[in-house]
Amino acid sequence: MLEIRHNSSYNILMKKHFFSNQISNKLGSVKMMPEWLADYPDLRSQIKLIRETLGMSQAQLGKLTHFSWRHIQRIESGPAHPKISTLEKIANALNAELKIMLIPRQNLTEFLDAKATQKAKQIVGLSKASSALEIQSPSDEETREQIEATKKEILEKRRGSLWETCGTSTRTFLPARRL
Repeated sequence: MLEIRHNSSYNILMKKHFFSNQISNKLGSVKMMPEWLADYPDLRSQIKLIRETLGMSQAQLGKLTHFSWRHIQRIESGPAHPKISTLEKIANALNAELKIMLIPRQNLTEFLDAKATQKAKQIVGLSKASSALEIQSPSDEETREQIEATKKEILEKRRGSLWETCGTSTRTFLPARRL
C-alpha cells in the first residue's frame, strides 16, 4: 500500500513538473507575458512582501534558490525578467505557490468588437433579406449604418447575446430604420 502512495505522489509530482515545463517553455520569461499579466499581480512586490514577512534577507533567499542576492535584488526591483522556472524556485523557497492565470489570446476589446460586428451583420442580414421580400431593401450605406448601430447596441446593452445563436428573436436588436 505504501508503494502505491509513493507512485501516486510521484505521478502527481511528474504531472505538475510537466505542466510547469510546458508553461515555462511557452512563455519563457516574465518579459514574454502580456503586460497586464506580468504586472498583475505585481510579482516583484509579492516576492519582497513574503520574503520580508518571513524575516528573510535577499542573500538568504538567493542561497535557498542558488541565485545571487544581486539577482534577487534585480527581480524585486524590476529590471530583471526572470524565467518561470526561476519564479518557481523562489516560490518554493518562500513556501508559496506560483499560480498561472488565464491569458486572453487577443485584446478583449478587439475580440468583442469583432464578435459584435459578426453578430450585427447576421442580424442586419436577416432583416435585409426580410426587407428584400417586401421590396424595401435598404441601400448599402443604410445597411452599414444598421450594422454599426446594432453592434453598438450589442456591446452596450446586450453583450450576452454574442454567445447565442442568431435566430428569429434577433429582430428586437435592430435599431429603427430611417425612411
